Amino acid sequence: MAFSKPELAGQTRYFFAARLKYSRFMCVNFHPAMREETRLRCLIACFQTIGGVPWVVVTDPMKPAVLGRNEHHEPVWNPAYQKLAVEFTFHPEACAPASGNQKGAVENLVKYVQGNFIAGRTFHDDAELAEQCTAWLHHVNTERPSDASGQPPVELLAEEQHTLGALPATAQDYGFFDCVVVSREGLVAIEPNRYSVPAPLIGQALTARIHTTRIELWASHELVATHGRSQEHYARIGNPAHFEAAFSIKPRARVMVYRDWWCDLAPAVSSSVRELCHKRRAEMNAQLLALYELAQEVGKADFVAALEVAAEQQMYGAEYVRAIVTVPEASAPHATTELHLSALLPSVPTQQEVERDLAHYEHYVANREQLPESVGMQTGAGT
Repeated sequence: MAFSKPELAGQTRYFFAARLKYSRFMCVNFHPAMREETRLRCLIACFQTIGGVPWVVVTDPMKPAVLGRNEHHEPVWNPAYQKLAVEFTFHPEACAPASGNQKGAVENLVKYVQGNFIAGRTFHDDAELAEQCTAWLHHVNTERPSDASGQPPVELLAEEQHTLGALPATAQDYGFFDCVVVSREGLVAIEPNRYSVPAPLIGQALTARIHTTRIELWASHELVATHGRSQEHYARIGNPAHFEAAFSIKPRARVMVYRDWWCDLAPAVSSSVRELCHKRRAEMNAQLLALYELAQEVGKADFVAALEVAAEQQMYGAEYVRAIVTVPEASAPHATTELHLSALLPSVPTQQEVERDLAHYEHYVANREQLPESVGMQTGAGT
């Protein structure tokens, strides 16, 4: 496969292919990487395309489906694939070793795609690859008679659909099964990231359901945590409320957890928290606690908007943010051009009064030789 777009030159693409035995209707799609979840989601997409679930699904012994074989030469199913088979109610089968009639059918399908679609074609990018694949599938499924039946596969698909099982309601946003163990930090590892759960669950085994945009964590039949699914690598996604039980034992951890939570909300929040810690370090802990309470009180969206307004005017502190959220028009778009925090906060000191201005020390720096010795700076090293 070749791409004409310079940025994609030399890159590899993988494809998933499936075909119904009776109608010969085919499903094919391409991806930059063929991870376990990608292959299984491709299978679900195939079920949706054909409008139902076949009674038996025969697959080559790929790792997302088969982990190996036991002493009786029976397949050891990947738990995620086995759970998928149970919930979609199909019988999984793996091609037996040295079984030409099964293995050959799968390999012939792969060769058919390679020889009849990929060979001799050049694609500008992934969008054109998908477009040409869709056009080719339309031709082989609806226009060209199959060599096996002499009819276009789409005509026989109408007959075959009567034998297919119904798609489960979860097909549109299926959550793949995984078993995870809660670490000593109150986190579970899913792919390259870690997600928090309530601290009392440390050491327990939980069930994870991995959806396209969220992660659900279950203890038996109880949903104990839900997180938006992160697309980053090695990220730590936490909910501060999950660690409340541990804060009585490790009180200093509260501020650290809250600070990490801030930084994940939005880039503007991360920048404001950084400035707050620099400018008001002596009050940092109290400020972060007050900001967290305010965010829980007014909601994330309003809190972030108010924080951005305060940052634009270089005002860093919970008192400024609270004053803004109490004025509805203050956090509206473009309101900062007419909003002055000094008018909202007549009784609150300005940022310059809060910060330790360098000019406060100029007298001592300029007249160092006139200072009493007891006022001078003392440094030393000891063993």
